[in-house]
Amino acid sequence: MTTNDPSPAAPAPRPEPARPPESVIIRPWPKIVFLYPAFVAATVFFLLSWLGSNETVLGNTFMGVLLLNLLVFSFDFSRIKSITIVIGIIATLLLVLWLDSKWDLTSFLGRVFGSIDIRMNTSFYGFFSAGLGFLLLVVFVNTRFNYYEVNAREILHHHGYLGDIQRWSTEGLEMNKEIYDVVEYVLLRSGRLIFQPATSKKAIVLDNVANVNRIEQQVNDLLSVVAVRLNQQPGPG
Repeated sequence: MTTNDPSPAAPAPRPEPARPPESVIIRPWPKIVFLYPAFVAATVFFLLSWLGSNETVLGNTFMGVLLLNLLVFSFDFSRIKSITIVIGIIATLLLVLWLDSKWDLTSFLGRVFGSIDIRMNTSFYGFFSAGLGFLLLVVFVNTRFNYYEVNAREILHHHGYLGDIQRWSTEGLEMNKEIYDVVEYVLLRSGRLIFQPATSKKAIVLDNVANVNRIEQQVNDLLSVVAVRLNQQPGPG
């Protein structure tokens, strides 16, 4: 009696490592893009106002959102400054609670804030949303013509509607990343990228780069592969 020995199973093919992109597109944005929370709020409140929601509630809420949004343009919220502000807010709340236990401060503050009656009509929300939306659209279109491209050999700055290009070599390139504003990072994961080409005395500073960590990783992967290829080139025979 014979038995058929099963042939050994073929080893599973190893997944190929992900290849880095041939080039990385970097688009620096103007600061107006950080007003998108106000744009979203105005659009939603336009619909709510059109449906007949309470104007005072909408007006007070929208004013709060707008003032908080404008803080992005007022200060650079560094890590230390942000931690200081958070600690200050917590200390203020604790102080209010302590004062409330003696002088009923919260009822007084409730009457003060309850007396605020800000009203905006449907047309205001509609025009604010449409106007800001148009500006954001113009900014979006402009970034299609003003951006940076990093490939294996050079950095290219595409600018102008006629396709002007400025070039720097990536040989000896140094790159640094800065997240100098915590609020801007929270809104768009944005930060600053600084390129220092070996052939240029002036650094290339790109502010407000959205998803800056992902962009930095892509550039690092691209340049590291290039460096490995250069190191693996055979020397002279």
